[in-house]
Amino acid sequence: MTKFKIGDMVWHARFLRGAAVQVPCPVCYEKLKVTLILGNGDSVELPCDYCGKGNLGVPTGYDTEYQTVNEPEQIIIEGMDVEITRSGEKVQYRAGHYIYYEEDLFTTQEEAVLRSDELRKEYEESEKKRNDYIKYDVKKSFAWNAGYHMRQVKDLEKKIGYHREKAILCKERSSDRRGKCQDRGGGL
Repeated sequence: MTKFKIGDMVWHARFLRGAAVQVPCPVCYEKLKVTLILGNGDSVELPCDYCGKGNLGVPTGYDTEYQTVNEPEQIIIEGMDVEITRSGEKVQYRAGHYIYYEEDLFTTQEEAVLRSDELRKEYEESEKKRNDYIKYDVKKSFAWNAGYHMRQVKDLEKKIGYHREKAILCKERSSDRRGKCQDRGGGL
């Protein structure tokens, strides 16, 4: 016997890896503009160029980060596939082009949130196990892995230093007579 039928509105326990999430702009903090203090003490308000990039230069006040989120969704069941075997009945539901499994569908949002939390924990545990398996990969020794990751750290530290220097240069330039720091394609 199936739990749901065609036409039922149900909650799907959905867990998203790498979901685009809007966060406040780290430069203008949702104010859409920044204040540039000139060397003579005058100040000029300018549109925020950080959150305006990729948006035709119009500031949005937000930046996009990619995060792991639990986001149950409500769906209407449009079809079902029932498989009966010696071990029992297995039901898969369809909505649009997607297939949904019985263990991930619920009548309430609260139940779907709990299942989403379980799915997230399972994913995090599998990622931890995957990282642990790297240590014992016969194709790549632990020494190779350690060297690779140390090289990545070194490269990222160089990038941090580079960008930190550019940020300091922007601060210095904002106090001189030119009054603004612009990236002219090739960096500062």
